[in-house]
Amino acid sequence: MFPADQLNALEQFRREFRGLGYVGGLIQEDYSFADVLSQKYDVKRIPLAVFAQDPPSYRTAAFGVAIANGRSGPDFVEHHRCLGAPQLLELNENQVFRWKVTATGSPALLEKVELNRLSDLFSQNRNDWSPQQVLRAKTVSTYAAQLDFLDLNLIPLLDFEVRSKLDSLLSETVNLAVTTFEKKSKFTSDQYPPLFRLIFRLIASKVLADRNFIGDWTSDCPESVIQAVEDIYFKDDEREPVLNDRATQSAVWERIRNTFHFENLSVDSLAYVYENTLVTPNTRRLFGIHSTPTQIAEYIVRQLPFESVPASERRVFEPFSGHSVFLVAAMQRLRELLGTDCDLQQRHDYFVELLSGLELDDFAREVARLCLMLADYPNPDGWRLYRGDAWVSPRFGLELGKANIVLCNPPFESFTADERARYKDLSFVFKPAELLKRVLQIPPSLLGIVLPRVFLWGRGYKDLRLRLTELYGSLELLELPDRVFQHSEAESVLLLCSGDGEQTTRVTVGRIDQWRPDDFDAMRPSYQIKYDIGRRKRDFAEFRPSWELQGVWEHTSQLARLGDLSAIHRGVEYNIPFAANVDTLVADSPRDQFAAGLHTVRGAVEPFMVVEKVFLNISSELMRTNAHKLPWSDSKLVINASRRSRRGWKISASIDRSGLWCYQNFHAVWPLRSTALEVLAAVLNGPVANVLLASRGTGRHVQVRSLKDIPVPEFDQQQEEAIVGLVQDYVNTRLRWLADDTDVEWAERRCSWLLSAIDAEVLKAYDLPPVLERLVLDYFDGHSRPGPVDFTEYFPADFRPHIPWHTYISARFREAGANETLRRLPVVPRSAEIDRVLEYLK
Repeated sequence: MFPADQLNALEQFRREFRGLGYVGGLIQEDYSFADVLSQKYDVKRIPLAVFAQDPPSYRTAAFGVAIANGRSGPDFVEHHRCLGAPQLLELNENQVFRWKVTATGSPALLEKVELNRLSDLFSQNRNDWSPQQVLRAKTVSTYAAQLDFLDLNLIPLLDFEVRSKLDSLLSETVNLAVTTFEKKSKFTSDQYPPLFRLIFRLIASKVLADRNFIGDWTSDCPESVIQAVEDIYFKDDEREPVLNDRATQSAVWERIRNTFHFENLSVDSLAYVYENTLVTPNTRRLFGIHSTPTQIAEYIVRQLPFESVPASERRVFEPFSGHSVFLVAAMQRLRELLGTDCDLQQRHDYFVELLSGLELDDFAREVARLCLMLADYPNPDGWRLYRGDAWVSPRFGLELGKANIVLCNPPFESFTADERARYKDLSFVFKPAELLKRVLQIPPSLLGIVLPRVFLWGRGYKDLRLRLTELYGSLELLELPDRVFQHSEAESVLLLCSGDGEQTTRVTVGRIDQWRPDDFDAMRPSYQIKYDIGRRKRDFAEFRPSWELQGVWEHTSQLARLGDLSAIHRGVEYNIPFAANVDTLVADSPRDQFAAGLHTVRGAVEPFMVVEKVFLNISSELMRTNAHKLPWSDSKLVINASRRSRRGWKISASIDRSGLWCYQNFHAVWPLRSTALEVLAAVLNGPVANVLLASRGTGRHVQVRSLKDIPVPEFDQQQEEAIVGLVQDYVNTRLRWLADDTDVEWAERRCSWLLSAIDAEVLKAYDLPPVLERLVLDYFDGHSRPGPVDFTEYFPADFRPHIPWHTYISARFREAGANETLRRLPVVPRSAEIDRVLEYLK
């Protein structure tokens, strides 16, 4: 119990927070939270915890109010770090210390005021401290300016720790369950689903207990706990069975209720455990699971104009809902638009009426229920999460017909032969295209969908792109960067559609750059949007490889292709599993039936040169194709067969004159004409070839047909000689650098300049219009070039003129600069005559 003066002070804090808009359950007294940073996972308490949005969690925490009782200062503030609030107000006698809570290091004292000036402190910060502004600043998908009290790394730190501990807890619990069960009988793989259901129902009970929901949620009897959860969890649905073994149930329940504290848990953390701990590889393949990151779902629901749809008609449908990340994000958006006028039950009824999902995986739906329950705490029941296969379920058409908003991340796989036989009336081989077709048959007012990048240019999507331009006035496409989907490497785009198709004639295309995955090593997950171009909608359906680069294809359409000038073949493919037979297929030293060759790209090859070789088994009996008949002893180029990166530089070409064999990680290019290897390598290592390969959206593998289609400019003899000399100079400098035979800094500068000069000669031969050439070069901004040189941009970001690259790097251009011009001007000594002239000119 607090003394009377402290109780009066806490009431004063509550009054000030209510004045900022923190009402109802946003202010929690004597709030408990788990210290996820501690070894023992202690549970701590704070007199007042203030949240920017329901439900309370470390992600929505806005303020903590703590009372210094024998402890104070930075150590005392650190004690409350895991609350997740960016600010802690420490009451110390009659003074209030305002602290910035940091992820690491000591908290920062921002200011100190007398308690009787508390109202002034709140008035001065009214705008920045409102629930909306704090939530906006803490939400990854917004662009709030960094506030003085916000450490952007705090939430990622807590995310990382919570998820790590949840993952460990659940993994240990699964192992404990299996061990306990096997004391009586053998545990088989088909018992994992009922075990996972058991675990999640017990987690649900622990969540309800930790959040003080009415009921006996910590009973010693696991059967009664499971029954109680099912009574509110599955009122109208058939109840899938849990693992029915009393000893296992007791062991699991004992571990869950005594090991983890869920009051401050975020929905994201629970979804993470489902996706990373409890989804088996087989389930992932079966249902095409590639979970949508929360940041992407939040971006989509905030970017779509929900407010343009009347409040009573904002019906949201998520087919292939998985654990319903879109429904949770949509709920938060609906809550913001709904305001605070309705009570908890009215709000819950509103959400239940407007949100629906369809999912075949029972376990995913169970996790989705728990996620929605957490997001709408304390209302746990009634969610319309239907079981069904979207391709055949009547429920798909029913919910689509009622929905005004459709949000979805469909499976990206193609239909298998069995599925094509089972499903009738399929128009497309690929599932995303088929889903988009079906959605557009009953088009919603707002559509947000994740699609494979081939949607941008694939011929199979042409009619769908045309249909979209007829239906919607606003089309926004965003290319997603690497590593967005943790368990999928598919290249993806976001498609956001809204408005009347007659109202707008342009489509916006952009990309998300600077994505950092949601883990502590990368710190705060973030992204930046770059809008590259707007296009007329009538051009959208005819979209070929890449809108912004279509001009490059058109400008080079009359040039010879690499396939006309060379023979291109993939390397050796063995007919036995490589990983299991690596010692049979690769050696570090010569052996009988082995030849010098290349196995892996990393560390073995660089632009223009081979760095390290191995020895490959060249027995024709082990080869799947006729690769042993290729002229490996002839001079050639070797190119990586898998892309270097998703965006940016795709390939690098190395010159081989020593007759190396190549594994299937490489393509080999043998010139058919007298073109020097250095010249072809310069083309393939250059920006035009790489940007055109990127525009093809070829996915993970660099296809031979894509290499064959690369345009090669016509070089005159002087240009060829210049390129050959520059490449040889580059290789010699790099060899000296590797041999420690020269100054490293000089060698790096020299190699960087030589790469620029080689590119300049190749670009000069392509003779692109300056604006188009600049577009090509700007494509590589921020992307590291293959090789040892730190080369991440051509023109500086603030350089606006469109001039050819060969002009920009020339000595004449440098000499024309202001600094060089001033340096060349003679210095005129001051004299009495000059002073008189200057005086006269005044």
